[in-house]
Amino acid sequence: MPKVIWISNLRVFATLTVIMLHCAAGGIYLLGKIPNSWWWICNASNAFGRFAVPIFVMLSGYLLLGKYKNLTDFLAKRFSKIFIPFLLWTIIFMLWGNYFGIIPAEKTKPEFIDILKKILTGGAGGSGHLWFIYMLLGLYLFSPILSRWIVQATDQEVIFFLIMWFVTCTIYPYFEKFLGIKINFEIRNFSGYLGYFVLGYFLGNLQINLSLKIVGIISLVVFLISWIITFVGIYFSTVSNNKIYESSLFDYLSPSVILMSISAFLVFKNLLNNEIFPTLTTQLDKYSYGMYLMHLIPMKTLSRQFQINFKWIHPSIGIATQFILTCIICYLVIFTLSKIPKSIWITG
Repeated sequence: MPKVIWISNLRVFATLTVIMLHCAAGGIYLLGKIPNSWWWICNASNAFGRFAVPIFVMLSGYLLLGKYKNLTDFLAKRFSKIFIPFLLWTIIFMLWGNYFGIIPAEKTKPEFIDILKKILTGGAGGSGHLWFIYMLLGLYLFSPILSRWIVQATDQEVIFFLIMWFVTCTIYPYFEKFLGIKINFEIRNFSGYLGYFVLGYFLGNLQINLSLKIVGIISLVVFLISWIITFVGIYFSTVSNNKIYESSLFDYLSPSVILMSISAFLVFKNLLNNEIFPTLTTQLDKYSYGMYLMHLIPMKTLSRQFQINFKWIHPSIGIATQFILTCIICYLVIFTLSKIPKSIWITG
């Protein structure tokens, strides 16, 4: 497939945003324990990045669904590109956690059963961010079946699926959480990240009878409103929970995050389909998967060994410095590794 500029731009932006989100994440648990202005910076920064993981799933759906031809070739290509680098970085995190980790949960016993358990369940060496790969690999396993359906489905049928998915993700859990009503109509087959997979395909192929600029501006406004709702809502829900962090609005399947993800996708598709720092963007896009896989190692090292984190001087400085240094280190490491023969097995 020829390069589509807005996809490259969005993938790079989402990768960088995930790293920024993780640099800011530590402060959201400290309402009342750090200055309020510091907490709000961490909260707003974290909320801003919630769209990034759904965007990765949506881009995968847009790029893969409807293009499937052969089961063996599809699985071999997707799993060799995604699974092998993931497995190697899981092992690297195990080693790093054992030698440099300061939290007992990051340690892995040098026993086959414990190593296998960490690979199967995730979190080895503090690699919590790799949960995304487990989820993505599951979607890849289902995508040959989904692809056959989606090329035959009408727009009405796809929209029906997406409506049922939204209901399952929002109305069902929120009825139970806020009204104490557990709805027992069984429609959980529509739930989970599969909806983002289909949503990416639908939005990527959607033609709207408005100018690209108007659609993009409307989407940008929706994104900003959804972002504000997310971080303000987190404040009130956390306060009502005795200042203990309450994360329901940060959930990737919450209504405001779904809206952020849809609007971010449409902003880039309609407004940012042009080259922005083309050489840099191309490089970052090429190495984005490897950077995502490894970024917690330099990020945590900067925080633990050098105290460069949201508490360093001021969150606006600490988060920005930790983020920039993490990105630079990740890029340089993955770029250097890419020069080694067969390096695709680790860089992705």
